[in-house]
Amino acid sequence: MPNALSDRVNFWIKIYSHYSTTQGVFHLVEDPSVVLGDVDLTEIFEDDKLSAYHKKEMIKAVVQRRKAVLMDKFKIKDPRQVRLQMGLRDRMKKAMYISGKYLDKMETIFKKEGMPIELTRLVFVESSFNVHAQSKVGASGLWQIMPSVAREKGYITAHHDKRNHPIEATKLAASILKQNYGDLKSWPLAITAYNHGLTGVKRMLKRNKADSIDDLIDSDNVTRTWGFASENFYACFLAVLEVERNATELLGEDLVKANALSYKEFKLKSKKPKAEVIEWFDGSLTRFRQMNPHLNWARIKKSKFVPAGVSLMVPRKNAELVKR
Repeated sequence: MPNALSDRVNFWIKIYSHYSTTQGVFHLVEDPSVVLGDVDLTEIFEDDKLSAYHKKEMIKAVVQRRKAVLMDKFKIKDPRQVRLQMGLRDRMKKAMYISGKYLDKMETIFKKEGMPIELTRLVFVESSFNVHAQSKVGASGLWQIMPSVAREKGYITAHHDKRNHPIEATKLAASILKQNYGDLKSWPLAITAYNHGLTGVKRMLKRNKADSIDDLIDSDNVTRTWGFASENFYACFLAVLEVERNATELLGEDLVKANALSYKEFKLKSKKPKAEVIEWFDGSLTRFRQMNPHLNWARIKKSKFVPAGVSLMVPRKNAELVKR
C-alpha cells in the first residue's frame, strides 16, 4: 500500500467492516477519507409497515436533509463535492461465506498462471461473490466481465454465457490481469485497469506523464471516463484484503465459510432430455440452476432438452449417472 493511499484504504476498511448496508457516511468526492458525517437508515429499512415506495421516499428525504445540514456546517456550496457511501459490512460477511465455494479453485487457477493468489479477492469488490451479479453497463458474473471482452473469447453463445461460470470466468479474469500487468509492469495499475480498462489507464498515464497509481489518483487532468470508481478501485481491493485477513476481529467470531464446491464438469456430446439431466442434480431444478448459472435459462425453460455442446457442472457424487 503506497503511503499516499493509507487514509483512503482505511476509509474503505471501515465501509467493508463497520457500517452495514443500512448505514452510510457522507464524504468529500475528491478524498473519501474526509468524512463529514454519517446517517443511519436502519429504522426505515426495517419498518415492515412501510411499502417499498414509501421507504424509498423517506430515505431520499432523510438523506437530502442530512446532506444539507452537513454542507451548511462545513460551508460547502457545491452539492457535487459531497457523496454518500453506504456500508458493506453485512454484504462482506455474506460474501465471506459464499467465497468458501470457489476460492480454492480460483487460487489454483491463478497459481497455474503464475499470478498472486491475492488477486482472487478482487471478486469481493466486483460482485461480493454473487454469481448472478449484473451491472448497469452490461458486466456480468463473479468477475463482472464486459460482453465485448467475453465475445472475443467465445464466452457468449446462444446457449451459455461463461462470464457467469465461476471457473471459466476466473480463467478469463486471470488472463486479463496477466495482460494488464505485462503491459503496465505495476500491480496497482494492472488492478485499476481491470476496472477502468487497459486502454483507459494507458491514456491517463500518458495524459499525466505518470507512472504510478498515486499520480493518477492525485491528478486533476483526467479523461472523461476516469471517475470515482476508477480512482478508488485499488484502495477497495487493499481494503478487502485487510478485512479478510482480520475477519474475526473486524466482522465477528461467528464467521463461517461454505464448503468448497464439489463438482465434475461434463460437455454434452448430444442433447439430453431435461428430465434426465435434472436427475443428475438429485431431481432438483433449483440445484441444477445454482450449479450452472452460465446456461441460457430462458431457452432451457422452454425446451424439453438440454442442447449438445454445453458444459455442465454436476455434483461429483453423481458423476457416474452422467457416464451411463
